[in-house]
Amino acid sequence: MLTNQFKFNYSIGGIANGIKTDTFSFFLLFFYSRVIGLDPLLASSAIALALLVDAFTDPLMGVISDRTNTKYGRRHPFMFISFIPISIFYILLFSPQSDWELTQNQLFWWMFLCATLTRVGMTLFDVPHRSFGAEVTKDYDERIKLFSWRELFAWVAGITNAFLAYFIFFRSTPEYPLGQLNPQAYFSLAITGGIIMAMAVLFSSLSTRHEIKKLSDWKGSNSLSEIFKELLIAISNKSFLLFFFGSLTLSISWGLLNNLTLFINTDFWGLKGSQISIFLIVYLSTAFLAFALTSKLVAILDKRKLVLLCIFGVAIASPFALITFNLGLTPDKGTTQLVLFLCIPLIFISTFSIMGGMTRDSMIGDIADEVELQSGKRQEGVLYSALSFVAKVNTAIGTITGGLVLSYLNYSTDNPTYEQTYSLFFVQGVVGPALLIVPIFIFYFYDLDRKKHSEVLIKINKRVSS
Repeated sequence: MLTNQFKFNYSIGGIANGIKTDTFSFFLLFFYSRVIGLDPLLASSAIALALLVDAFTDPLMGVISDRTNTKYGRRHPFMFISFIPISIFYILLFSPQSDWELTQNQLFWWMFLCATLTRVGMTLFDVPHRSFGAEVTKDYDERIKLFSWRELFAWVAGITNAFLAYFIFFRSTPEYPLGQLNPQAYFSLAITGGIIMAMAVLFSSLSTRHEIKKLSDWKGSNSLSEIFKELLIAISNKSFLLFFFGSLTLSISWGLLNNLTLFINTDFWGLKGSQISIFLIVYLSTAFLAFALTSKLVAILDKRKLVLLCIFGVAIASPFALITFNLGLTPDKGTTQLVLFLCIPLIFISTFSIMGGMTRDSMIGDIADEVELQSGKRQEGVLYSALSFVAKVNTAIGTITGGLVLSYLNYSTDNPTYEQTYSLFFVQGVVGPALLIVPIFIFYFYDLDRKKHSEVLIKINKRVSS
């Protein structure tokens, strides 16, 4: 059994991805297209190109970390150095100011290079870190507890990042009554986030290094033919394919919902940063609620059924604001009463989303056991590189789609019309939830439950002992 001290030390690492994900999901497109004035089509293109780079670097990192043998283990050498690119390029990403007078092409390349190198730095940490967590325990229930801890830390970090943004850095000024339109605020937020991410990565890497000796070393050939053969076994596994495409389609919808949120809160609802910060109380409360419920519900429903329940719950709750607005039931725009009203669906959306994330994180470890039975190799790195890639798709595809929607609507960066803002609201309230039908259909066929996983471990143990 893993100690609570180890779970704490390990989960601190989730802070880095929590901050990066929150910023990329809610602020990146808004900062470049609404604050700095980059054409939304160019902004979404920069994110699309960065995602293409991720498509290669994530699985490459998985293959390398699986096959690395050092006195510091297979995963930790990459975790140790990752804080350098993460913090530096994250800060540079939000450095441009409106008075720099950069051309559209210059802004595009700045955004693309800094976003890409921030993501590459996160790949150096996140893929080995998740893989290490899956390998350190093979227990079905222990995994859900460990990754629930990690997901909780990631969510709290993201919420804290948003809290700092809205309460501290996005304060209203005479020049910027809506503080989220102040370009200098984003640079200050990025410096703070960069420092916290670096500290979290270093602490988690150093404090968990003592567990390295308990893990297996890579044994086998590193020839290209063997690598491709083992990769094929891993990525052709039925459970993995269902998990990957289910998570991928889920991330497309969820990313779209997230990336339009700040536009809608600012331009449609007319909310100030201090009012938007009230939502953070809901996010924080539901993170702890999800943490308390997830392992208990997994014991009752199993992981597949809980994931299906969570996706369905988000799909049902997401259109609530749009429906009630069209029925004339929402309070006046720009009021605190409106914020409190919008908290009602947010409680359900956030709780279901976090529980689903906690559960899916632990499922890859179960799949890694099944792959080991088939190939005789531990390939957490390869498998978790897929999860890392999906997590980035969450922000990237949402940003790309959001940028395309903004470009299609010819969305004004100065004074968007009601028709433009309502169109964004419609996309978030109808199109996003409708897309969730696809992952529900895919996860329905996932069958690596507790019983099947137990049978896999028995077969592995028999092979080892024989």
